Amino acid sequence: MFKHRSHKIPALNTTSTADISFMLLIFFLVTTSMDRDQGLMRQLPPLEDDKQEQLTDVSKDNVMMLEINAEGQLKVNDSVCTPSGLRSQIVAFVGQESKRTTHILQVKTDPKSHYDAYFKMQNEIVAAYAQLREQRARTVYHKAYVHCTNEQREALQQYYPQRVAEEYDEN
Repeated sequence: MFKHRSHKIPALNTTSTADISFMLLIFFLVTTSMDRDQGLMRQLPPLEDDKQEQLTDVSKDNVMMLEINAEGQLKVNDSVCTPSGLRSQIVAFVGQESKRTTHILQVKTDPKSHYDAYFKMQNEIVAAYAQLREQRARTVYHKAYVHCTNEQREALQQYYPQRVAEEYDEN
């Protein structure tokens, strides 16, 4: 009576699918920007097992206290400061001839503080030293710090040594 006809479904041509997916992959890899990791360049002191810490007497006048509390508020010598105002205070403090090589920036952070506040403070510290060294390079060598030789840069770094002591709460 009724004859059943078998229907054949035509096969899809998938040879170009791999080419298209490869092209899309290349497109996204080329157009996507990869975020750089941000961090702080610090050189830690070498680990020495048998050497004990050396205690040094430091005049309180040569210490600038930088503190970040749990709310992320920055304080300089117990007075509130903004990160943008910190650079000028450090330049004025370290730039004094009597404190140039004997100063210490003591950094204390609360464990509950935001990393962003700490990162901004560290950036301002680095920028303050860079500003001092740039001024000195222009005065002594009559050129920018970036155009100085390695020996000149080392001399500038010794003239304005970066002296930062960090204190951590174990809470």
